[in-house]
Amino acid sequence: GVVYIEGFILFPSLYCPNLSSPAETIYSSMAPCHFTVYCIGTLDTKGVEIEYVTDVIRSVLPRFVPSNLRVQVKMVDVSTSLHRPATLQTPDIRLEEVLSCHPNPCNRLLSALPNDRGTAISIVSLALKHFLQQSYSSGQLAGAIGVGGSGGTALLAPALRALPIGVPKLIVCTVASGNTASYLESSDLLLFPSVVDVAGLNSVSKAILSNAAAAVAGMIACNTIGSTVASKREAGRPGVGITMFGVTTPCVNEVRQKLEAKGFEPFIFHATGVGGQAMENLVSQGFIQGVLDITTTEVADLVVGGVMACSGKRFEAIIERKIPLVLSVGALDMVNFGSKGSVPPQFSHRKLFVHNDQVDISLNWTA
Repeated sequence: GVVYIEGFILFPSLYCPNLSSPAETIYSSMAPCHFTVYCIGTLDTKGVEIEYVTDVIRSVLPRFVPSNLRVQVKMVDVSTSLHRPATLQTPDIRLEEVLSCHPNPCNRLLSALPNDRGTAISIVSLALKHFLQQSYSSGQLAGAIGVGGSGGTALLAPALRALPIGVPKLIVCTVASGNTASYLESSDLLLFPSVVDVAGLNSVSKAILSNAAAAVAGMIACNTIGSTVASKREAGRPGVGITMFGVTTPCVNEVRQKLEAKGFEPFIFHATGVGGQAMENLVSQGFIQGVLDITTTEVADLVVGGVMACSGKRFEAIIERKIPLVLSVGALDMVNFGSKGSVPPQFSHRKLFVHNDQVDISLNWTA
């Protein structure tokens, strides 16, 4: 029988307005729908782990996905070395196919892949990014999971985080702790700690990989195939981005309530550096039609050297899109540092406030 999962949502193209529920829409489709989950890694070094993840997802998905939604699980090789273990299972997607998607024709041939590992990683990563985007644009991509060490994560992360918000994407890796900003940027990419190194299978690594595979299967089955921000946007509700900090919360809450009452869809972003970047990324993608930049404290951190600084490109996306903007100076009288010992000595005479264990000190300029 077919398992119905409460809350299952479809691509807009699959929705039939004459049916009363998503379940009826799923069951009534005459033609099966085909989607693909990609399990990606450097098979020359992580082949056993990628095979294991692929097998787990293939085993788990049929328990949850309706029978007329056919989801293929394909193993993708992104090895930057041409050496392959003799016992390695043949990947469903070879490196040659990935490279053929590279935007530069000079980098589309396997024979052109350089011996320098860093350069090769950059080339394969960009090719993978375009490969996944093509799959998504064709309506086939259901989700992606990668496995890697530090080098593999550097290769996988740029490609996976480029997928739209809402598309299931996860990397099991050895660098899923500490400062992961360079891997995530402002995406919803999930980094899953491997705990042990990604170097063969054992009782710990099997447990971690199984959980990660099940997490991706769950996202695909329950968080909807193809449920991106675009497909979940409420029809007729213009999106408004709003930046917020603790001291600007009362203002933002009041504004949010008034906007909702007038039929707008507010998106609130915590002004922590990545929050402003996330907002501007959604502006660039067309999901936000206006901005109330109430909290510009990230600029103060950029100027002074705080830990929640924006980039030098702050505000550019809003200006380029030429959307309505209300700009204010919320929380510009403070800068965020780490522990007390991290506060530069020239600011030691200022008023210091403990916020939490990770961001202990805010520097108040009104001292």
